[in-house]
Amino acid sequence: MTLALVPGQAEQYCTFELGGEHYAIPDFCVREVLHDVAVTHVPSAPRFMRGAIGLGGHKIPVVDLGPRLGQAFCSTAARTSVLVVEVQREGIRMRIGLTADSVGNRVLLGSREVVPAPSFGATVYMDSFIAGMGRHGEGLVLLLDVDRILSASELLAAEEFAACAEVPTGLLVRPKALRPL
Repeated sequence: MTLALVPGQAEQYCTFELGGEHYAIPDFCVREVLHDVAVTHVPSAPRFMRGAIGLGGHKIPVVDLGPRLGQAFCSTAARTSVLVVEVQREGIRMRIGLTADSVGNRVLLGSREVVPAPSFGATVYMDSFIAGMGRHGEGLVLLLDVDRILSASELLAAEEFAACAEVPTGLLVRPKALRPL
């Protein structure tokens, strides 16, 4: 993923909130935004996995972003918003779902609104997938590099666990509010 650092150009981002913090990911990575989605629990799944959803005949692993973003809690809500994004890591390309408390508007951020990410400390995993910070309105949003939220081995594990999920084929997600891109 590249940030909008080319003078005179802006990149569109999809914003969302999780645990009271504001985040954004490049809009071109987002395939769908699903609201009020039931996520199927997958027994013995890795801690970062919230579960799986069925979408268009495919089982999509859903990542609980809270712990990934340094938040102490994991969401336990039965239904949640999910951003379905396409990621690529070390030759592996797949779709994953990312949890969000709420999904905001699309915003355009140019090179003047984007600043490098601060260091979160040598031992904090977030350094690897925080691509920068964007000035938006009166505040800042953390810009995430979705390709780096999970390692290649974590992507494979998520895909394997999602494949095992008991997602009824007759109940594949048909969201109430699907935001076309």
